[in-house]
Order: sequence, then structure tokens, then C-alpha cells
Amino acid sequence: MMGKDKERWMELCERAASEQDPKQMLKLVAEIIRLLDAKEKRLKKTRAPKKTRV
Repeated sequence: MMGKDKERWMELCERAASEQDPKQMLKLVAEIIRLLDAKEKRLKKTRAPKKTRV
């Protein structure tokens, strides 16, 4: 699933770079942001330091 997301946001970036319709470009950018936010959340979960009790 993560590989698919990476491919998807990169594909959307390529499409947005050449998009001429401003409304369509906004849709593409919104989807890119959504995918990157989801990726950031996944990364934060995997990198979060484990709390230890003393």
C-alpha cells in the first residue's frame, strides 16, 4: 500500500506540473497534500520513541 501511495503522489505531481485548468490543478494539489499528510502520519507513528517507565 505504501508503495502505491508513493507512486500515486508522484504521478499527481507530474500531472499538476503540466495541468492548464486551475480548478483541476487545485484538485490534484489537494490530493497530493492528502497523500503526503497520510504518509507523514505513518512515518511519525513508526518513528515515535517508545515511552519507558522507571
